[in-house]
Amino acid sequence: MLCTANAPQSHWAKHMTLRKLVVITAVLALSGCATAPGECDATNRDSSMLTKMNCDYSGGYSDQVKQKELALSESRQQNAMFHQVYENIQAQQLSTKTDLASQQKSQAALNQSLAQLLTSLKARRGNEAQVQKQIADLEKQLKASQAAPTTQSTPATLAAKQQELKTLQKKVNQLQFSLGYEE
Repeated sequence: MLCTANAPQSHWAKHMTLRKLVVITAVLALSGCATAPGECDATNRDSSMLTKMNCDYSGGYSDQVKQKELALSESRQQNAMFHQVYENIQAQQLSTKTDLASQQKSQAALNQSLAQLLTSLKARRGNEAQVQKQIADLEKQLKASQAAPTTQSTPATLAAKQQELKTLQKKVNQLQFSLGYEE
């Protein structure tokens, strides 16, 4: 009976083991290189361990995190702009009960905050047809409001102004919800 467990390996066997190791290493390295950083998705549970390691090593995951953090930051800024518009609408509604100078001041603040919001939304979401339509509608109402300054505080003009502000608030609300922001 021949026992080969303790027998030394031949040179040929060592060479084949080394060759197999080199081939396996090359295949693993090339399979890891096949993943571009843009293709890395941390939520993809079907990707291989090598792909995940390559994504982690190449910075694909950290790029994805940075992009999501940037989008979150932009969303927070726009949400703050929505809140500023709401505050200005409310101030304008309250000022319709006060003097003309106060009305004009709060109207100017409302116009400014709404214009900032619309500019920001156009830059970030201007390619979405529904959003474009809502932005255009709000811009039209903003221009009409700027073209017709408040000159008198009669009950009829105050009631019309209150209705205009309610309509504006409703449109801003619709835009905010269509973008997925919450109040």
